[in-house]
Amino acid sequence: MGRDPDYLAFLRRRLTEPAPPPGPGHGAGPGAADRGDARARAIEAARREHAADLARSPRPPVPVVRDVTVDGPAGPLPARLYHPGGDRPAPAMVYFHGGGWVLGDVESYDPVVRALAAASGVAWLSVGYRRPPEDPFPAALDDAVAAVRWTTAHAARLGVDPARTGVAGDSAGGQLAAAAAGLLRAPGPHRPALQLLVYPALDLRAVPPAPPDPDGLPWPPSDVHRALRLYLGGADPNRPDASPLLDPDPRGLPPAIIAPAEHDRLRPQAERHAARLRAAGVPVTLIPGTGLDHGFLGWGSFARRPADAVARIGAAVRTALTAPPAPAD
Repeated sequence: MGRDPDYLAFLRRRLTEPAPPPGPGHGAGPGAADRGDARARAIEAARREHAADLARSPRPPVPVVRDVTVDGPAGPLPARLYHPGGDRPAPAMVYFHGGGWVLGDVESYDPVVRALAAASGVAWLSVGYRRPPEDPFPAALDDAVAAVRWTTAHAARLGVDPARTGVAGDSAGGQLAAAAAGLLRAPGPHRPALQLLVYPALDLRAVPPAPPDPDGLPWPPSDVHRALRLYLGGADPNRPDASPLLDPDPRGLPPAIIAPAEHDRLRPQAERHAARLRAAGVPVTLIPGTGLDHGFLGWGSFARRPADAVARIGAAVRTALTAPPAPAD
């Protein structure tokens, strides 16, 4: 279906208004400036531009926000805790940002995670991960798995409940969350209680074609082919930890909330993944992003439809992590 007038007007403004100027050095990856070659400079500029675009969004208040450091497999990882406050351990989600694996960081996605924290009422730990081209696959995934393990091991320090801690991500971060959930599916203290996948990339064997735009919007050219090539770095995309849609046996995966966007090339992957999980007996909540586009998590302050979608996602997370366990047979 087409987009509603309020949301369509926002997109038209977004696509025609000049982006805010990027901040100096913001979003640059370690080593990029030192290398000095044209590719590194271009990637650093793209990271700054991506951060400036996300900075348009307001930052909703959250009772407790503090930076922490996560022990990663190759060194410390930056992270930011968003906590609802109170004396009791809170349910929590470990979140990995989008940005095509190459772009984005904890600071630039602060407005997105604040919106999710406000909508859900649970704690969120946003974790930065190593990015390509400096660190291709599987570096980011290794960091994601380590971050989940670290969070459950340090739950008391963070004020969260390790038994009600899930994993989440959008776009490229959705791929990391889904792959981490697969690697951590075995019963034990680090198994995620939930996986939230928002317009996730789940099949990296090829870039799917963009769907026709129902309103003829002038979207800029996509750089997804290059991002995918940089992320994989020659790794086999048929690996289930690269393409979670190809998991040969989804039985035993954590319950999932999957939220695709209708006008997104990745929607068929998300819907197929939801169907495979359901067929394998995994509880799935599918939240269709009707009339929405890739990236809507950051747009809830600008139009009603993405705001409604963020609210539905938050409510689903809250329900999944706070509902009493089902009685045993």
